[in-house]
Amino acid sequence: MNMRTRTIASFFTVAMAAMLLGAVVTSQIRPETAMARPADPMTATAAVPRPQGPLTLDTFRDVARLQTNGVVNINTRKLVRRGQQQQQRNEQFRDFFGDDWMERFFGPQGGGGGERPRTQQSLGSGFIVDKTGYILTNRHVVEGADEITVSIARKDYKAKLIGRDARTDVALLKIDPPSEPLTVLNLGDSDQTEPGEWVMAIGNPFGLGGNSVTVGVVSYKGRNMQLQSGTGVDMIQTDASINPGNSGGPLLNTRGEVIGINTLIVTQGLPQSAGVGFAVPINVAKEILPQLRDRGKVVRGWLGVQIIPLSEDLARTYGRTDAKGAAITDVTDDSPAEDAGLKPGDVVIGVDGRPVNDNNDLSRYVASKAPGETVRLQVVRDGKEQAIAVKLGTFPEQGGEDDDDEEETGKAELGMTLRNLTPDIAERLEMPRTATGVVVMDVEAGENAEEAGLQRGDVIVSVNGAPVESVDSFRTLIVRAKADGLARLRVRRGRTHTFLVLKLD
Repeated sequence: MNMRTRTIASFFTVAMAAMLLGAVVTSQIRPETAMARPADPMTATAAVPRPQGPLTLDTFRDVARLQTNGVVNINTRKLVRRGQQQQQRNEQFRDFFGDDWMERFFGPQGGGGGERPRTQQSLGSGFIVDKTGYILTNRHVVEGADEITVSIARKDYKAKLIGRDARTDVALLKIDPPSEPLTVLNLGDSDQTEPGEWVMAIGNPFGLGGNSVTVGVVSYKGRNMQLQSGTGVDMIQTDASINPGNSGGPLLNTRGEVIGINTLIVTQGLPQSAGVGFAVPINVAKEILPQLRDRGKVVRGWLGVQIIPLSEDLARTYGRTDAKGAAITDVTDDSPAEDAGLKPGDVVIGVDGRPVNDNNDLSRYVASKAPGETVRLQVVRDGKEQAIAVKLGTFPEQGGEDDDDEEETGKAELGMTLRNLTPDIAERLEMPRTATGVVVMDVEAGENAEEAGLQRGDVIVSVNGAPVESVDSFRTLIVRAKADGLARLRVRRGRTHTFLVLKLD
């Protein structure tokens, strides 16, 4: 065979190989059959076909087509003083960006001097989880709203707040379902999500209207982030673009299943996505959905300990060969843990026969139990293992946050909303964990509390010299002071105390 013949043969060999390779690549990109799509996405229900098989060039388009109408735009209206509007708008941005805990929990402080109240609007997102009109979103999207409107496919519906949970920043809304079937999103299994998976975020960034779609990957799983309640949630981190207005919208996998609720971002400079967004895992929301629907709040079991993960070095000091367990650093006074005999220095390595890998394992398990239930802890103390049974109490932050009987003092009379000062909140306010008082959560424009100079984040520690132990005791002391028409409040603001006079007429 001469040189020319060999060259031609080589050329055709390479060409055939390229054609075969192209056929193989094409078979991986294009599905063998087109996915069935409903003619009208608005008529889709929970049984709608979902993308299956390998990732293709059409996967995200198909997910968007099928699921977009199940994502809603949320518009809230609240009566506020005009001078506070920009401050509260900035507060919403801080909530979303995950900035300073004090700012996020209480919002901006400072007044506006009793200007005429105006209506403030804010925007967010949510998604339909039930054909009867239930919608999941973030608590901070609807918190404090006087009116909630949900927009689905450019049609508006009045929504009712059914339940909310500060610990997870999850809220449940309800609309009267229209005559046309709603697009219900399928809830996936966020425990099966892994870093590197493709995901899609759908929502209403910057209130542009309609639903925007962004695509990225799961960047990290189990990122512990502090939410408004001051508690941590192990969140899904993603680089899919999330911006203000996306809060409450779904994070979807390539099968069109919701794996998270887009909640906050971390950014510097401009208030926009820097590729570091966070979503509450959908399994967290699924666990509390029944309680939100049936009772409007979540009641959790409470142990009453401060715990940290067991590092390798710390494990060696206990004579253990593995770094699994939760070390107790503090036991809350008069807590179930103290009653059961738990002590600082104890290491919890198991609960109800389950291994405890770290502090988050123990916290999640206890929170999943109802108050009054008994859990059996496997504890290492002085190098020896022992079993300790603990009858759980009620998570203390829950009563002040979600129970109106404990939280509110009567807005029509005094113009403020109060919450018991729990040990965890006291610690974050740099107060002793044993401190008592009530925290001012909200102040109404033009009412007595505002005229007295009270601000969100203030801690009322006494009334006319008598210590305030709780919201109930505050009420009792106010009733006693009504004969004089005035109450002298000792208030902690930041790291200092001041006196304010509250009119009781």
